[in-house]
Amino acid sequence: MRQGSTGRKAAMGEQHRTRTPAGIELAWRASNDAVHTRDEAGNGRKPGPRPALTLERVITAAIDIADSDGLAAVSLARVATALGAATTSLYRHVRSKDDLVVVMRDAAAAPPPGLPPPDPARWRESLADIAWQIYDLYRRHPWVLQVPTAGPPSTPNELSWGERMLRALSGTTLSPHDQLRAVTLISGYIREQARLTLDPVIADGGDAAAGDYFRFLGRVMTPDRYPMFCRLFADQSNTDSIGYTAEDFQFGLDRILTGLAALDRDGRAR
Repeated sequence: MRQGSTGRKAAMGEQHRTRTPAGIELAWRASNDAVHTRDEAGNGRKPGPRPALTLERVITAAIDIADSDGLAAVSLARVATALGAATTSLYRHVRSKDDLVVVMRDAAAAPPPGLPPPDPARWRESLADIAWQIYDLYRRHPWVLQVPTAGPPSTPNELSWGERMLRALSGTTLSPHDQLRAVTLISGYIREQARLTLDPVIADGGDAAAGDYFRFLGRVMTPDRYPMFCRLFADQSNTDSIGYTAEDFQFGLDRILTGLAALDRDGRAR
């Protein structure tokens, strides 16, 4: 009876054990392969013969398609065509588009090579540099913003950016929990602001689009219900554009960093 009960418990444990998604496993494999290749190149050793089709080539081709035609254009068949290969040959490296998109997203987020390490003595400047670098990555690969995110960071390059932020914050008095909260806050801010920048309506919001937008609001918004908006929009200088600029991004980033600096000062005072 005891053995049977133990066996059932073990079986239940196996059933409820969470399995790492295949796409995340692939992202780590691709990252480790890339690090190994860079190490070989740095040591002056020429890598041996490579197979005609590699995971790295598949990812690169898929990213090129997404950059030029959008995420919806990516398929295993189109990637295979771009590589001059049969679709079935891709299955050795990636089994589905969903898995491929996970790997693509992480590869597109890779930090540029040769970045100097963050300086904890200049943590605010270091965090600002990191934020702009990630922001620029989103602008170079806007399709990344269409990829749903779920759960905490779990892919290598995404974690690499978090690692850099934590290194920058290591010289502050913020507690470990507050440092993690700061990383989450900054990462979420960058993603949302990049989404605003790349939104088709906002990104293409020239004079005509701005005029249409504010004329519409002028019809539907009344001072009794929206007094603050109406007062702002009564000033023509506030209705010239609906675009989102680098100054807008820097404004919010400065507010976050100022808040973290105040938290650091409080810690030093204590």
